[in-house]
Amino acid sequence: MQFPAQAVIPSKIVTLVAWILLALVVASPVLAEKGKLRERLTPEVMAVVYPPGADRLGPEEGSPPAIAVYKGDKVAAYVFSTLDIIAAPGYSTTPFDVIAGVDLEGRITGAKVVFHNEPYIVHDPQRQRLLDTFLAREAGRPLRGGTNVLPPDFVAGATISTRAMRAAISITAGLVLRPRLARPPAAVAASGGGAPAPAATVDTESFSRKSWDALVAAGAVARRQVTSGEVAAALANAGAPNVKLDVPLGRPDDLYIEFATALFTLPTIGGNLIGMLNFDEYRNKLPNGASAIFVASRGRYNFLGYKFGQDETGHRFDRLRVVQDGKTFEFVQDNYQWTNPFAEGIRGMEDAALFALPADSGFDPTKPWRLELLVNSAEGPPVTVAFGLDYRLPDLQVLAKPDDAPSERPTQPVVADQAGQASAGDADVSDFQLPLDVGSPVPAWVEAWHDARGNVAILALLLTVLTLIFVFQAQLARSRLAHRLVRNGFLLVVLVWLGWTAGVQLSIVNVMNYLMAPFNRFDYGFYLAEPLMVIIAGYTLLSVVLIGRGVFCGWLCPFGALQELLAQVSRALRVPQWSPPAALEKRMWLGKYIAAAAVLVLVMTQIDPSGATLEIEPFKTAITSKFTRAWPYVVYAGALLAIGLFSERAYCRFLCPLGGVLAFLDRLHLLNLLKRRPECGNPCHLCERSCPVRAIEKTGKIITAECFQCLDCQVEYYDDKRCPPLVQAAKLRAVARPAAVGAEG
Repeated sequence: MQFPAQAVIPSKIVTLVAWILLALVVASPVLAEKGKLRERLTPEVMAVVYPPGADRLGPEEGSPPAIAVYKGDKVAAYVFSTLDIIAAPGYSTTPFDVIAGVDLEGRITGAKVVFHNEPYIVHDPQRQRLLDTFLAREAGRPLRGGTNVLPPDFVAGATISTRAMRAAISITAGLVLRPRLARPPAAVAASGGGAPAPAATVDTESFSRKSWDALVAAGAVARRQVTSGEVAAALANAGAPNVKLDVPLGRPDDLYIEFATALFTLPTIGGNLIGMLNFDEYRNKLPNGASAIFVASRGRYNFLGYKFGQDETGHRFDRLRVVQDGKTFEFVQDNYQWTNPFAEGIRGMEDAALFALPADSGFDPTKPWRLELLVNSAEGPPVTVAFGLDYRLPDLQVLAKPDDAPSERPTQPVVADQAGQASAGDADVSDFQLPLDVGSPVPAWVEAWHDARGNVAILALLLTVLTLIFVFQAQLARSRLAHRLVRNGFLLVVLVWLGWTAGVQLSIVNVMNYLMAPFNRFDYGFYLAEPLMVIIAGYTLLSVVLIGRGVFCGWLCPFGALQELLAQVSRALRVPQWSPPAALEKRMWLGKYIAAAAVLVLVMTQIDPSGATLEIEPFKTAITSKFTRAWPYVVYAGALLAIGLFSERAYCRFLCPLGGVLAFLDRLHLLNLLKRRPECGNPCHLCERSCPVRAIEKTGKIITAECFQCLDCQVEYYDDKRCPPLVQAAKLRAVARPAAVGAEG
């Protein structure tokens, strides 16, 4: 039975969806506001972060800002906000605000999140309670070397968010505590042997938020522009005006390269360039006393070149070097670490990298040094011209010589004044690599994969089965019963285990985070910390390129599985089904593309910083939180599922933004595995009528961007009792067989 083909039903549906989305937008969180920490210390927060026995709070003061907590006349702890100090983001691009405390022994007194916009937690009461429990149980954990009472996957489906918050608490607590302990700064002796001598040091502990422009203005980042005309003049002075270069020159006034450099190892510099979470992870890989040089560039020429990837050059970088006190420091690939040129603190650059210098290299970060950019000839006699950029660490980042002996704090990298060892000649650091210190923490993504190894094995088995289904789809489709049992069984596993148990539901949120990764604190470890999601995303991308969007949408989407299984129950109960006219349906298909474009534009451009438009996806409500959310979300998800009872996968076909992205990418697919015959569409329309999502045109052509690869059409294709060409062929064989027998007799 079909409803009348009128547009009034879709219009009512659109109106209902619009009203529900408006309710969700109104219910969305507002952005957190920095500062005024005292006003944010509500009784609920204090109950978690206040240390036992404390009796009063002091004023908010110091750098970084914190509030002292007193027991009598003595300070017992400090209360601080991660938002005010490092403004670290989690899985979303919006920084969260965790208020925590740290006592003078370096132990967390408690932590509570007061604002976040994490997509898999916000508006999810169950996960929010788990997150509150996870952070509260941080109480008593030491900043370094302690074990966590609860694992990050305690908040199922939000391990990246919990890891980011836990790391932010530790880093911010250290920044608050160290400058307030009144201990002498760490130093290493200048001499190679004997008693350690007092030495000037760099400030490896203090941190304050500064923009790229502020760092440049303070001299913490130095930069220089070189035009094509300057390069031509330097080559002429070197006696090689017509030499061929790897990167040709432009007009004299054209920018050839703008390059910048800084001493990266200091939190106030490095932490502001790439964010404190990434900075802390990189610094933990450096041996004690090592330094790191930041280099970035834009323009025709870049400082990286290509020879560092070649064995015959010894993997050396031939376009830059550092010079200090007559020593030249060159670098090889093992000293190099790529960093994101679009990170939160880097502005206007196209390439960026870090180059490590070991403690025994003779490099002294407290003294001036020069970064030299080298332009080399590509053919003929070797010609090199150098363009220097002088750098001197701002005075505020250099500590005076301590009067006391060096402090024993091995967890922090320290740098010595090595002036006494300086000598003429070259100091080659090409043999230096970046090993992990014995005491360095295991990277978060390594820990995540280790913890999830059981689920990874199950998912690998599931994807192997799915791959075999498509490899042997012709054999499977020849049995209607086998196809139905395999498909329904697979969808049930996807819904119950992958969706409701493992909490893995690929979403437009993941697409946005992957798209924004190069422009916002990209770190591969950040995304690898969610193993099952990474595997699903990779498999989906590969399958879209190979055979189209239907692999994920038709087989691996838990919400899609829920819709299809409910639709089968609906049809079994003889619920009337509605399908729009072909012309109207094609216009309704545009809905998912419009939804995808709207979500991507509004959220990625920060027009909708709270991400309210992401709630157009009911995945979080129906799958990851299993309908344990506020009533507007439950009503919205329920309405979409109810609509699907009358129209097969209506949400997937007409509104899903993730489906819109995948349908758009479907144009790239390389293979067509679905079989067709010349008779398909003329005169036969069996497959067209059997397609549950109307993805087959009257001509018999399959519209792969709308196809869910359910294989229903292939079951009809191989059914010699239903497919007209096969039935006709069987009849001809039956007629021909007696004639052939008679001819033999």
